[in-house]
Amino acid sequence: MANARAGRLSVEDGYNVDNRVKGSAANVVQSGSIGVMNLNMDRFALPIPAQLPRPIGTLVNQKHVLNALDDVLDRLNDKPAIVVLVGARGSGKSTAAVYWLQHHDERFPDGQLRADLGAWADHATAPSEVLLGFITSLGVKQADVPADLESRVNLFRSLTRGRSLQILLDDAVTASQVKSLLPGLGRSMVVVTGQGGFGALAENDATFIDVEPLEDEMAVELLRAFAGDRVDVEPDARAALVELCGGRAVALSVVGRVLREAPDLLISELLEELEFSGGITRVTVDGEPAIAAVLDAGYRRLSESAQRVYRTLGLHPGGEGASTAALAAVLKMPEPKLRPILRELVEGKRMVDKIDGRFRLDALVRDHARNIADDVDGSDVCELRKRAFVAWYVKGALAADAVLQPARPWVRGLFPDVVVDAEHPAHRQPREWMLAERGTLRSVAALADALGELEALQRLCVAQWWLYESEKCSDDLVATHVLGVQAAEHLGNLPVKALLLVQQGYAERTRSRFDEAARLLADGEVLAKAQGSAELVATAVEGAGLALFDRGDLDGARRLLNRNVELAERIGDARRTSLAYMHAAKPAGPEEALRLLAEAQTGFRALGRPEQHNLGKVLLWQGRKFGEQGDLSEAKSYLDRALALMTEIGREFDRAQVLDALGDVHAATDPSAARRYYAQATQVYEKAGHLVAAARSRQRASAG
Repeated sequence: MANARAGRLSVEDGYNVDNRVKGSAANVVQSGSIGVMNLNMDRFALPIPAQLPRPIGTLVNQKHVLNALDDVLDRLNDKPAIVVLVGARGSGKSTAAVYWLQHHDERFPDGQLRADLGAWADHATAPSEVLLGFITSLGVKQADVPADLESRVNLFRSLTRGRSLQILLDDAVTASQVKSLLPGLGRSMVVVTGQGGFGALAENDATFIDVEPLEDEMAVELLRAFAGDRVDVEPDARAALVELCGGRAVALSVVGRVLREAPDLLISELLEELEFSGGITRVTVDGEPAIAAVLDAGYRRLSESAQRVYRTLGLHPGGEGASTAALAAVLKMPEPKLRPILRELVEGKRMVDKIDGRFRLDALVRDHARNIADDVDGSDVCELRKRAFVAWYVKGALAADAVLQPARPWVRGLFPDVVVDAEHPAHRQPREWMLAERGTLRSVAALADALGELEALQRLCVAQWWLYESEKCSDDLVATHVLGVQAAEHLGNLPVKALLLVQQGYAERTRSRFDEAARLLADGEVLAKAQGSAELVATAVEGAGLALFDRGDLDGARRLLNRNVELAERIGDARRTSLAYMHAAKPAGPEEALRLLAEAQTGFRALGRPEQHNLGKVLLWQGRKFGEQGDLSEAKSYLDRALALMTEIGREFDRAQVLDALGDVHAATDPSAARRYYAQATQVYEKAGHLVAAARSRQRASAG
């Protein structure tokens, strides 16, 4: 390209024409009268920039991204294609973009341009500054580049018109930033990476591709690329490290480098070091906290309100995520005001994941948010927010218990000061709330224990019973009750300790840990007697009898469950007596059992609020006892009714038990039907996480 200087044809030459040319021009001809002039007007040659980094050899777990980019390339025409790779910080967007672009550079003969738009810095890079770099890379002298943005945009599009370029706009901040950097018409491809907020590029027919965190298998493969097969020596420690990295390529790369540079360091030792050094985001490479730097950049770009919410999410117990209601309660902020802030975190900056309506931080980001909270807010404020989370979840469990188990006396009897919060979402949708929060409630119990919130811990454990009684979440109950029993003992609250021992005994029975169940129930019975609680004594005796029944000790079960009937009749509570009749029927012979079950059915129906799930259990056992008696037609009739009822009220564990019973009834006469019922039961158990019960059903199906 030539730089043309001013020239003028004078009046003396017979012309009055000003033909000065300013700036840059491809070809300049100045002539007087000529006969025939032939000019080669082929497009002048521009430099071919090559600004992309060197490609990596292999790319882990981004096949869907590469395939999606291939699809865009296949549709490429004379209009530039725009692709936006969107994902969380550190997820590997830039690596995937560079890898793909470098492996397809032969399709773009006019070169590669790249700009860092500043998403990791405190300030976004101005489009005008980027355009200056692009234009000069294409051969224009800096002195000839216009000063204003609009002129630079026009010049860049003119220079790139008809050309085929790769343009990588890395770590973009806004859509407007990108729009100013689009090339002119031609077979170019623009790849943008960023964290979100680029919806306006849809006007430019942009294709959006989500870059997801690495799956566990691929995360291990990436670690193996750094540290070799030694990562396979400690599979449990490796799994814990992968979980800690949250599928983020940047985190895996950092810890991979640490392992590579310390060949004698075990992964278990690295985990210990991380625990004592402030978490994985504080890991340094070449003296710099590499992971924290990535996440710090995203945090700094948040609004002040979003930063506060982000820090609070870091303090949320467990990794199950927080609802809008939970965050609003802890932040003391109306939900309508909170919702747009959460959208900024999820859609605008991609700092937070929204899964099933809940706001989650993966382990890596949670570690970062927790450290930021400690640095910014201080330990006192952080502790207050943690206590607020505990209070909100305990209040929810109590509100759900009041609706789900209104006849159960323990909350009212042991904690007479409890006031049910009818405005809590757990009171409005108790079943849905308890199921959604069951994992969080385990974490809340651990947090309450760590904070010394022992009274709250006791209440949570008592109110948690529905999760076991209805859904058989025995592992949840055991995990929290180990802490709850210790809390009650520390507070000297022996009635609560007795109840929690009994509840834990029931859960251990379901886990088939019969010796442990017997020990806990016996200890609970002794404490209940010392406290003069006849109801709790009966509950302990009932649990011990059921454990013996499950174990196959029918004589021992009959003895204890008949004693439970006597205790219930002495107490005089109709519901308790009906339950005692139903349980006593289980080890009894068919004739006696059917009599007891009829008594139980009458009692449940006479309650002011008939209990459908217990009526369904009565139908189940009536079907089983008719089957034992040899009346298969009657057995199937009762079991079909039980199945319909349990399905209607959503009692999945009980529905699976009915399916098992139907399999037993059909086993002798219709083995194929029996296998179908067992298979259905297995599916229900597995879906709910009851793997021991699922294994039993699967074994029955195989035996048939």
